[in-house]
Amino acid sequence: MRVQTTAVISFISGMSMSASAAPRDIQFINIHPESEVLQLFNSSDEPISIEGWRFCSHNTSEVRRYTSPSTFDGVVIPAQTSFTIHLDDDAGFNEPLEFNASSLGLFAGFELDAYSISLYFPNSSGSTPFGDGNFIADHIQWSIDGIDNTTADERSDEAEAGGVWMDQSEWINVGNDTVLIELIDPLFQELHSPADYNAIGNCPADLTGDGILNFFDVSAFLSAFTSQDPIADFTGDLNFNFFDVSAFLSMFTAGCP
Repeated sequence: MRVQTTAVISFISGMSMSASAAPRDIQFINIHPESEVLQLFNSSDEPISIEGWRFCSHNTSEVRRYTSPSTFDGVVIPAQTSFTIHLDDDAGFNEPLEFNASSLGLFAGFELDAYSISLYFPNSSGSTPFGDGNFIADHIQWSIDGIDNTTADERSDEAEAGGVWMDQSEWINVGNDTVLIELIDPLFQELHSPADYNAIGNCPADLTGDGILNFFDVSAFLSAFTSQDPIADFTGDLNFNFFDVSAFLSMFTAGCP
C-alpha cells in the first residue's frame, strides 16, 4: 500500500497531547531519496505535541547526529496528518509542517549506502535519554542490498531493545535506483522490520532487481501475487485482483527507463 496522506496540512499551537494518543503513533511513512525528504505521519485520531522531540541519525561516516531539543517548540501534529523533513532545505515557504533540516540541528548526510534514523520523545523531566529505546517513537534503517552496516547502526540496538525495530542487523533492501521507501503496515504497529516496507525503484516491474525485464520478473510477480506478497499489490489498495495484474503488465510493457 502506498501511503499517501491527503489530509489538509495545518498547524495547531497551544494544544496538549490527548491521553488517547501515544508517541509511537507518529511514524516514518515515506522516504524520498531523490528529493531527500522524510515524511512522518500521526496515525492517531488525536493531535500530538512534538515539543522537545529530537532526531538521531547516522550514515556510513557520520554517527549520533542530534537535532536540537527546541526545534519543535509549540508544534502539534494534527490527527491523521503528516509532516516532512527536508534534508536538502527545500521546504515550502510558510508551510508550518514542512521543516528544513538545517533549522532543526545536526543530521547525518542522506545516503542510500546505509542510513538509520530514530525519532525520540522526551522523558518526564524534558530531557532525551538517547540510550534508552523506550523513548524512541519510531526508527527506520536501510542499506544497499540490505547489507548490515556497523557504522550506521549506532542506535539500532536501542531501537531493537525499545521494541520499534525487529533486529538491529536487518536493513531495508534498497538499490541505487530507489525512488521511494514506503511503509506498508496499514495498522501502524509499533514494531517493524524490513518486511513492513517497500523499496520502489525507477522500474517497479523489475521485481528481480537485475535491471532487465524478462520471464523471471513475470514469474516473480505471479509467485508474489499467489502468496499475496505486498510487492504484488501494484495498485496499493491491499487487494490482490485483476487490477494488480493489469498494472504490472502495463509497467512491464513500458519497460525500464
